[in-house]
Amino acid sequence: MKKLNKAQIIGIGLFVLAVSASFLTENNFIGPILGILSACGIGLVFKWIPFRKRNLTE
Repeated sequence: MKKLNKAQIIGIGLFVLAVSASFLTENNFIGPILGILSACGIGLVFKWIPFRKRNLTE
């Protein structure tokens, strides 16, 4: 099993934070914000959000 990198650990933290906060709040305004936060967390965990510059012409 590979070790998790720093971005994946941050992604797990964001996802757990968003899911736990959605259970604690009942405000309709905060719901979409928590959804976006959890989507960013999942993107970081599965490495869908690249942090390196790539040459797209190749």
